[in-house]
Amino acid sequence: AAGMEVLDAGGNAFDAAVAVAAALAVVEPFGSGLGGGGCFLLHDERTGNDVLVDAREVAPLQSVPEMFQNNKGEVVRDWSTNGPLAAAIPGTPAALVHVAARYGNLPLAESLKPAIRLARDGFPVNESYRLAARQRLEILRRFADTSRTFLFKGDVPALGTLVRQPELAATLERIVQQGHDGFYAGEFAHQLVDAVTEAGGIWSVEDLAKYRVIERAPLVGNYRGARIVTVPPPSAGGVALLEMLNMLDAGDYPAVPAATRDHLVVEAMRRAFRDRALHLGDPDFVTVPVAQLLSPAHAAAQVASIDRARATPSSALGDPATPPPQGDNTTHFSILDRAGNRVAAT
Repeated sequence: AAGMEVLDAGGNAFDAAVAVAAALAVVEPFGSGLGGGGCFLLHDERTGNDVLVDAREVAPLQSVPEMFQNNKGEVVRDWSTNGPLAAAIPGTPAALVHVAARYGNLPLAESLKPAIRLARDGFPVNESYRLAARQRLEILRRFADTSRTFLFKGDVPALGTLVRQPELAATLERIVQQGHDGFYAGEFAHQLVDAVTEAGGIWSVEDLAKYRVIERAPLVGNYRGARIVTVPPPSAGGVALLEMLNMLDAGDYPAVPAATRDHLVVEAMRRAFRDRALHLGDPDFVTVPVAQLLSPAHAAAQVASIDRARATPSSALGDPATPPPQGDNTTHFSILDRAGNRVAAT
């Protein structure tokens, strides 16, 4: 609804993406937020260019490899997933400003208007919100401000309860007025750092001042005549997607019986996700062998290891070990406008 409102006001797909991302930051705090980050894959119909706006979070400068280990050297998973020490430097606010300024038709004030209204006036709690709050109840209760904002008297809000976030509305308005610096510099940046460090985190003013989004060239592949434009590292999904399609192509997917097709898909996913865990990382810090992983030779070798009659135990593929359980989903949206501009954001 936020995206359609902005499109109806004369915005393009990029303005609508800013509106949707900001609105989700308000109404879907369990999956999105100004405190997080993401990737915006853009197609600009005027120029024909495809670009990835990498707005992923970055680790604070004071991060060290042992920061999630106790004094016995044991990993404390809770420290890496909950609370201030787990908080990276956000990228979403910078992305909203960047996409609006470089690609949008409307001023940022117009694109953020729906989100500001939702934060100020509130939105009604639905079942998805209640489910997420129930799953995270113990964590939400740990921090007084978090409990005050997202719970009702320390418990899951009833269906239809209005969740109002006046501080978030004020933050969005500050970004409208001051742009990038409205979040990453000045008094507000000092407030963020003070709150995080007081709670036990390791943010610094320098961390915020140095944050910038990065524009990266997308990955481009082909599958049976379709041109696939997808996200490059540091996102892992694009490499995994193209790997799987390459394996299906090498396995002559259309020519095999339906049941074998399903089997090939599962086995291709199994191998692509092993490669994901083994090889993918942040290209600013590690070498990611993208060309090798997406080569025909790699696809052929992977397909040759597939037994068409039975499943391959994941353990038979060797390291890495089975990863810890993850969430069921990632927030994603796609937008297409009349001019042909396109956005896919995660």
